[in-house]
Amino acid sequence: METLALSLLILGLLIILLDMMVTAFITPIGVAFATLGLLLGFGLNFTESFVLSLIAAVVAYILIGRYIRKDVEDLGEKEKKYTFDPVGKMGRVVKAGEDHYLVELEGDRWIAISDEKLEVGDTVEVVNVDGVKLIVRKVQR
Repeated sequence: METLALSLLILGLLIILLDMMVTAFITPIGVAFATLGLLLGFGLNFTESFVLSLIAAVVAYILIGRYIRKDVEDLGEKEKKYTFDPVGKMGRVVKAGEDHYLVELEGDRWIAISDEKLEVGDTVEVVNVDGVKLIVRKVQR
């Protein structure tokens, strides 16, 4: 077996072994290198070997991704650890910016956006959450 082919095969197997120890999801890269080394070792030309090794890497990515997703569960959801849901809570605007507001909600300050024009001191209700921003509306007194 040619030196390059043998080196690629060994490198691929080492990457797969490393991924088993550190779970870095690099097994598809190892599969690509190992496949490339094997195909070059059996005498296929580089272009064909390269294309087939890329296909093998994509297949490995899909299969391993499905396997990982099957075993992963959201412990926060399962054990009800997400305890703070701001939707429906009342807060107060403490600072008004050009396109967002700073809202105090249960002692914490949050960035908020609103379709309405708000002023400092307005009482608001959280209607939704967009990432780390609250979407609020003014509470009519």
